[in-house]
Amino acid sequence: MKRLLALAASLLVAASACTTTTDNTNTGAGNANSNANAAATATPAVVTQADIEAKERQTWEQIKSKSWDAFAATLADDFVFVGGPGLGNKTEAVDALKKMELLEYTLSDFRFVKVDADLAVITYTARDKSTYEGKTSEGKPVRNSTAWANRGGKWLIVYHQESDVLEMTGPSPTPATAASPAASPAASTTASPAASPAAPASATDAEKAVWEAIKAKNADAFANFLLPEALEVEPEGVMDKAGSVKGIMEFDASKMTLSDFKETKIDADATLVTYKGSGPDRGRNIEMYHSTIWTNRGGQWKAIFHQGTYATNAGPQ
Repeated sequence: MKRLLALAASLLVAASACTTTTDNTNTGAGNANSNANAAATATPAVVTQADIEAKERQTWEQIKSKSWDAFAATLADDFVFVGGPGLGNKTEAVDALKKMELLEYTLSDFRFVKVDADLAVITYTARDKSTYEGKTSEGKPVRNSTAWANRGGKWLIVYHQESDVLEMTGPSPTPATAASPAASPAASTTASPAASPAAPASATDAEKAVWEAIKAKNADAFANFLLPEALEVEPEGVMDKAGSVKGIMEFDASKMTLSDFKETKIDADATLVTYKGSGPDRGRNIEMYHSTIWTNRGGQWKAIFHQGTYATNAGPQ
């Protein structure tokens, strides 16, 4: 339950452009009460980084000031969060937060990707000082990602995921940048995408096809599923498309098994796919919760965002 609370506590946070790294430390409630209800109000149709960032910071203050009605109003009814314990919903997130006292927080390393006119995703690192049932949080850095969708003129949180930051034990991932080139690996161990089967009919089918490419270390086929601006967030780092493609060549996924697939339609052209992966990795067995945002571009499913989180007590410590 403590880990579930930590997940919910950080689901609300901030947005910034890909090229911007922002650090915000807040140790006082400030004008939280006067702004508590602003986050659920309508945002201009052409949303900007500044619009989302302002709403995110107001949401943090709603948590600090215990403005639960205002906070709940920022969450879509079909809101999904993903963390070490697994998946949760809107009611579970709000109920968990009511048991926490958020004292201060620091947000940094923001990256932003716009899926379409009505959907955007931000990812960032958060640290907070808080208590839960009298126990002080560890305050370790956590990678957080939040998807905001325009629902009837209001921008609401439809998905959030967090992953504890872990030190790399192998090669470092390629960092995500504002203008990363589309990956075009020089070597692929199998046939090119031209020889692949017909395009997947659903986002879940596309996710499964991606894993077949990963298991085969078919870099070309894998890259063909990713949009140029795609981001991947893992406990060990944040990667752009080139880094993700490089990563599959360094990872033996041949014995990984996938289960518990679930689709959540988060806007007209985008679907969130969540599932669990289990298997050996570098001499140990792991379990991870995965999420991918797929968008339909011209009848083809393309991945624009992915995050992985080690299951509680199942990942490297």
